[in-house]
Amino acid sequence: MIIIKKLIPITAIALSAVLFAGSAPLTGAARTACADDTKSQTSKITVSFTGDCTLGSDSRYNTNFISTCNSNGTDYFLKNVKNVFTKDDLTLVNFEGTLTESTSRANKTYTFKGSKSYTKILTGSGVEAVNIANNHTKDFGETGYNDTISALKAAGILYSGYSKIAYKRVKGIKIAMIGQSALSAYSESSVISETKKLIKQARKKDADIVITSFHWGIEGDYYPNSKQKNIAKAAIDNGSDIVIGHHPHVLQGLSTYKGKYIAYSLGNFCFGGNSNPKDKDTMILQATFEVNSDNDIEDTSLKVILCSLSGSSSRNDFQPRILSGSEKTSLIKKLNGISKDFSIKIKKNGLVTTS
Repeated sequence: MIIIKKLIPITAIALSAVLFAGSAPLTGAARTACADDTKSQTSKITVSFTGDCTLGSDSRYNTNFISTCNSNGTDYFLKNVKNVFTKDDLTLVNFEGTLTESTSRANKTYTFKGSKSYTKILTGSGVEAVNIANNHTKDFGETGYNDTISALKAAGILYSGYSKIAYKRVKGIKIAMIGQSALSAYSESSVISETKKLIKQARKKDADIVITSFHWGIEGDYYPNSKQKNIAKAAIDNGSDIVIGHHPHVLQGLSTYKGKYIAYSLGNFCFGGNSNPKDKDTMILQATFEVNSDNDIEDTSLKVILCSLSGSSSRNDFQPRILSGSEKTSLIKKLNGISKDFSIKIKKNGLVTTS
């Protein structure tokens, strides 16, 4: 848990207590009223994050995701984690792929697409928002990209990425979601410059919580590179309240900087792009922001919900499941190992602490 100290607003009852402290201590009903008043001024906002969700496949290699959907329906894929997503205040995932009927494939090794109806996989399981700033959003060119945006809009799913900021108001608190690709095609300086501009824009529109997502890093690497670290720090320096990363297809460590959390890679989650990933470890990351009556963040706590992207160890059934027992213990140990250089510790209950 990270506590950011701020001035606490003085309520009328608290002020009276100060003015008359010389005559009598605050006791009984007055003390209870003061405590209740202070408590009522704090809102808790819980946001869940996951890594790569590819709702579809590359038909040149397999159509397993599509055949699974045809056999089981859209509710099948996230049913094991739906209870998490429907109980939080906001769920944001990295949407990596397209929702289109276009056949105009980009000239690249993997191109992913699914049906526009696959938005029901998200809406039926409590996923309200997606990041689209990644290397598969234009797998079928501008037509595929526009089709995807249209499908998301029609389903009421918020989307952020590149110059598009998504906003959602929860309990009177305005949340801004910013997404940027920071892969090799984008220089470190250009990503930092664009992110700074977007954070400034979000704050001008009275965003109380700013979330930045980055598609970055090297596939298969369990540790962030210098570009990831520098961009993450710059985002926080310029006003981001949390940094979320994806692209490596595996988990990377958790870190803190200036009292803010960084998750360098959340790995794959509901991933139709590979019928049997070698590393099936993944997680749901939950950040709970405590916001006072001035809409300032006073406290941020982090929790990890350890998962596998599949119910089978020998194949991908495209159905993420929450781990327990020895599987959970093993993944906590792994995550602590890749986070140890950042002075982060994940407890048995999934709560994240700093040392």
